[in-house]
Parts: sequence; structure tokens; C-alpha cells
Amino acid sequence: MLASGFVKFHTEYPEHCETLIDSSCPSSSPPLSVLGFGNLRISSDCSDGESDREPSSATEPEESPIPGNQPAFPVEILPYLYLGCAKDSTNLDVLGRYNIKYILNVTPNLPNMFEHDGHFRYKQIPISDHWSQNLSQFFPEAISFIDEARSKQCGILVHCLAGISRSVTVTVAYLMQRLNLSLNDAYDFVKRKKSNISPNFNFMGQLLDFERTLGLHSPCDNRSTGKEQLFFTTPTNHNVFQLDTVEST
Repeated sequence: MLASGFVKFHTEYPEHCETLIDSSCPSSSPPLSVLGFGNLRISSDCSDGESDREPSSATEPEESPIPGNQPAFPVEILPYLYLGCAKDSTNLDVLGRYNIKYILNVTPNLPNMFEHDGHFRYKQIPISDHWSQNLSQFFPEAISFIDEARSKQCGILVHCLAGISRSVTVTVAYLMQRLNLSLNDAYDFVKRKKSNISPNFNFMGQLLDFERTLGLHSPCDNRSTGKEQLFFTTPTNHNVFQLDTVEST
């Protein structure tokens, strides 16, 4: 979208750019804050350079589905709830090891590998990792599907392509509703289990709306009434910008 491309823009205005793929970035560096919604704590280590996107359009570059610094198996969020990537959903050994019989596929085009074998129950949420997508409309059925797996005493794998954005958003929403956690607390809970999570900006806004719908109060939520304005603070210089109120979807 930039007239002269990202490289030229980055050269002239480095303070307005964010690159998480700098191989020179030392692993011991402190986390880099990448998003600010009031006091919402969202950060990403500089070594986490993966993007959870599929090559569904020219604006969505293909990325490696498994970050190099993450284990190649699903992460246990709760004793029955596992968060993983596309590769995990095709590994029968892994699925059997964790008694996973339910698979929630949060992508529009990745296949349900064993759907016709009769051994697994699938649900697919056809959402791409893009700012225009409304993932929150699928929260109720996703949460119900996870609950169904729990009631059957089976494990459930929630996955997208890389296990970083869409599947994380659904998992955080589940924790918020079922454990009565604020967005901050649910996000931190998942972050401690899987360090490279990075839901896109739009999905985080939907989770903030979901938090308000659930009646949960977080320090980051300044939209307790419809007349209040939402403010966004940049993580670099703390300038405050007023945004239009985002309506709950």
C-alpha cells in the first residue's frame, strides 16, 4: 500500500515500523510491546517472527506454520484443551497421545485430514487471519464445541495454520467465558503456556467487545457506556489517539 514500498518507508521512518524478523535481535532482549489498548498487556518476543496467515490472497504471504522456537506438538492449555498448528492436526501419534478426538479447525481452506474415518469429530470455522474478518460471531459455537469434547472426556485440539492468531483468539474467548477471566488474565494464561501468541489487532478488539458482553471488567476497558470514547495509546511514545467507538458484533 506504500507508494515506494516498505523498505523505503522503514528507512525514512523507522520509529513507525515494526519488524519482528530481525535475526540480529538478541534472544535475551526484553519483550517488545506491539499493541496498546489502554492497559492491555500484549507483547511479543523479538524472536517470534511467524505470522499466522494463509496464502489466500496477494496480501497474505505464506509463512512457515511452526515457529522455530516452539515445540512441534500441541500445548496443553487445560487438561482437555490443546492449542496447536496445522501439522498437529495431521499427526495421529500426537492426537492419540493426548486422547484428542475433537478438532476445531479455525481456517477457511485447510483440510480436515481424518474427517471421513469416523474417529474424530470436526468443526471448521472459515476465517482467514485478516483485519476484515469477524471471528467473534463464531465464539458461541466454538465454545460449545469445546464443552462437548470436555463432556465426552476427550481432548480437543484448537488449531489454525501456525497456532498464533485465530486459534489463540478462540482459546482466549473460551477461557474468558468458562473461567470468568478478564481478557488480560486469559491472554496471560495462554501466553505463559505458549510464548509466541500474537492475535491480530482486529481480533483483540473483538475480544475486548466480548469481555464487555460477558460483563467482565478489565483495567483496559474504558467503554462501560455507549457514550464513552475509546482511546488508543501507542507503545512507543504514549501519544493518545481518539477512535470511534467499536460496536459489539
